[in-house]
Amino acid sequence: MDSVPASSEQMADPAAQDSDLKKSRSKGKKVLIGCGSSFVVFALVVAALGYVYGPSSLAFITGEPRYLFKPSPQKYAKDVLRIADVMAIYRGSEDYARAKEEIKPQIKEAKSYEDVYEPLRTALKAGGGKHSNLITPDDAQPATEENSEAPQVSASGDIGIVRLPELGIGEYGQTYADIVSKGLIDNATCGAIVDLRGNDGGDMGPMVAGVSPLLPDGVVLSFVGGAFDSDVTVRGNSVQGGGTPTTTNGGKLDIPVAILTDGDTASSAEATLLAFRGLDFARSFGAPTAGYASANSYFTLADGAGVMITVSNDQARTGEVFGDDPIPPDVEITGDDPKAVEDAALQWLASKGCSPAL
Repeated sequence: MDSVPASSEQMADPAAQDSDLKKSRSKGKKVLIGCGSSFVVFALVVAALGYVYGPSSLAFITGEPRYLFKPSPQKYAKDVLRIADVMAIYRGSEDYARAKEEIKPQIKEAKSYEDVYEPLRTALKAGGGKHSNLITPDDAQPATEENSEAPQVSASGDIGIVRLPELGIGEYGQTYADIVSKGLIDNATCGAIVDLRGNDGGDMGPMVAGVSPLLPDGVVLSFVGGAFDSDVTVRGNSVQGGGTPTTTNGGKLDIPVAILTDGDTASSAEATLLAFRGLDFARSFGAPTAGYASANSYFTLADGAGVMITVSNDQARTGEVFGDDPIPPDVEITGDDPKAVEDAALQWLASKGCSPAL
């Protein structure tokens, strides 16, 4: 899950109106009753507007629609669609408009939140593309040490090798980033290999923070083409603007870097790959990626389900924009032998003066 959170940039608050109530002693008790009645009516109107529009508006600020009372399945679904109406990258498309019309009968007849999951998925993918989704409460669990795969660190001679697995959003992100960063500092004395094969994404922040010793400071990636444009930046060993803001330690390494990819490298793993694209000291090896190079905003719903809405596409420092297009490696390695990809990377690093293990 590459998460912009959504890491995600939010929209402005709804406007509010103020009115002055003037009191006159000459009107006495009648005025006070009249003002009180007006206040009650005004409060009811505000409450009604808040119920209709407030939850979806709050989602842009807090990352989740919030309710005073448990929403009906119909209200639940309408608020998801209101969020998508503002955020989804293809929100103005005919496909999205058509999908919303087609799912209306299913939403109207829904008896539970589960009944609207699939209709909402249909609309989200029409408005946000294939990278958008609705995640059930069972699958929307935060990343912990118990449910996360740890990065793997090894060395071949003076070349440090880190394998970055997928990573959900949660407390394990900091540990994940620290393992990668320390592994590079301790093992990559001449060159490094960053293995993104099989990584289908998640939280981009810890991934990029982990490899920050290999990246120059500045903008490493941009999000473009949606409701807003923004940059992902590296400062030292800190990452901002993409996924969970994360900081590691160790400083910088001035060494050549090989990145390994395959057809399962997706989402935040593709963003991590693009952080190196266009750098003179970096080269990618393997197969074209999965084609989910886009940024999602993530919203938690009333029942614990999650909504991922694609809000923009990934742009490398080269100016290339990918989105749903696979990212080709610099050196494509055909065949099913994973060792052939590693060997090609090691040979390139050897040409740069590094000494892999024999």
